[in-house]
Amino acid sequence: MLARFAARPTRTCIATACILYALAPSAATAQPEEPIGRYVVDVRGSVAPFGQNEDLAAPLGLDPFATPSLGLGFETGAHAYVFRWAGITFGVGASLHHSRGSRGPELLSSEGPTLRTSFTAVSPQISFNFGGRDGWSYLSGGLGTSRLSLRSSDDLDTPPQRRANTLNYGGGARWFVRERFAFSLDLRFYAISPLPPLDDHPRSPRMTLMVVNVGASFR
Repeated sequence: MLARFAARPTRTCIATACILYALAPSAATAQPEEPIGRYVVDVRGSVAPFGQNEDLAAPLGLDPFATPSLGLGFETGAHAYVFRWAGITFGVGASLHHSRGSRGPELLSSEGPTLRTSFTAVSPQISFNFGGRDGWSYLSGGLGTSRLSLRSSDDLDTPPQRRANTLNYGGGARWFVRERFAFSLDLRFYAISPLPPLDDHPRSPRMTLMVVNVGASFR
């Protein structure tokens, strides 16, 4: 059952990615091919489908179906564009993401703790950008770190999980509706390395989380 439950978000991720990459380049290439510019800053809200992972909940003695399945948060980042070659603009940058979700006891019962999941990631990125100054799409990725913690309100003495090496990859688009302001969309995947148990820290499985970011870009 858990395998089938986990497969649904995976299929949704793939379908969403295909739609995003099909639409974003067409919007970007319709713009004049004036160079993108030197830098951009992103400020976006985030939706993170955490899912309900048995390998993450079991070391804490928690029911995976009682854990938060959705998190809300933010993502901010900055990117510099260093050179252009054959219609592709190459960029370097980094982003910071934080999201969290909580789930209390069922409505018909007042018993049981509130479970909280939080996810924080610092993600250096190299980007490949397609389009012009007024709008472009991109693919990007890099190796950073993240921390995914699941805690119960009855066990606040348990320390947050350690940081793990995390590969991030994804893409999106920016559409400038004014000279310095753009609508921005990003779909990002975080491939989190497993962590063995250490002292008071439980083990953490290998996981891939998807995050959808929507907001604004500035230059």
